[in-house]
Order: sequence, then structure tokens, then C-alpha cells
Amino acid sequence: MKFEGVLPIITEGEKYRIKKYDNGHWLFPEQLGDGVGFIYVIRDNVLQRFYLGKKTFRGAGKLNYGKESNWKRYTSSSNTIATLLKERPVEEFDFIVLEQYKAKGALSYAETWTLCLVEAPTNVTWYNTRIEKVSWPVKERITQRHKQRLHDVIAFHVFEE
Repeated sequence: MKFEGVLPIITEGEKYRIKKYDNGHWLFPEQLGDGVGFIYVIRDNVLQRFYLGKKTFRGAGKLNYGKESNWKRYTSSSNTIATLLKERPVEEFDFIVLEQYKAKGALSYAETWTLCLVEAPTNVTWYNTRIEKVSWPVKERITQRHKQRLHDVIAFHVFEE
């Protein structure tokens, strides 16, 4: 049975909820598609790990320029995440959008900023090992002293030798 103007009902065990927005499997409190793309986190609720990425709403290549991308069905470009989703039920994961952005530069910056904030390449709770497709061997985390001194610089603290 099809009802005009009503989005599909999603079953969760014995619970039912009506989807408010046509966002595919992505969790976000408004309709996606306004702008260039979005930043997302895939949360592995069993292993308690995360993967962060970005996805554009429209193609930018020669063959797909301006055409709507597969963003509603998209999961991730990560081979690790793809393998996990093949081996385990999708219900063990949450697909959460952090924000959508209107400009390509802002989208890339937001992804990089977030990966740096959580120190993803050196943090075992994150599946991400690269930032902006750049891979370099990171063997140590940012020290607490580094973070504190940066904070002090920004707060205009006085420094001595």
C-alpha cells in the first residue's frame, strides 16, 4: 500500500517510527541535500569505534557532474567499514550526520578539523588512519604539554624561558 506524501515506516524490532525526512539511513534532524555535502560518523555500537567521513550530494567528475550522488544509500569509501558491514548486521551501526555544508572548502575543512580534533590516526577508537587521503606514519600522539601551551598562547599568557 502506498500513501502519497508519507515516508516509509521503518521497523526496529517491535518498535515503529515514521521517518520525517528522506535522508536514507542517515540520522539528522532536518532534510539533507541543501549545499555541497555533509560530514558523517559511522558508530560501531558493538566494538565502540567510529569512522568519520564526508559525502557530496552531487557528482563533480566529467561523467557525473551535477548529477545527484548515491548519498542516500552510501555507507563509506573505507574498505574496513565495507567489510564490517558485510560481516555484521547493519543494526549494529549508527549512521550519523554531524552537519551539512554549502561550500566544498568548508566541507573538506570540517572533515580535516574533526579528524585532527579527535586525533583519529593515533586513537584506537577511530577506524580512520588517514586525513584527506594523505597517509604519513604517526607514531606518537600530541602531548598534553603541546595542547596546554597552545591553549596558553591563544589566551595570551606570558612565556618565559
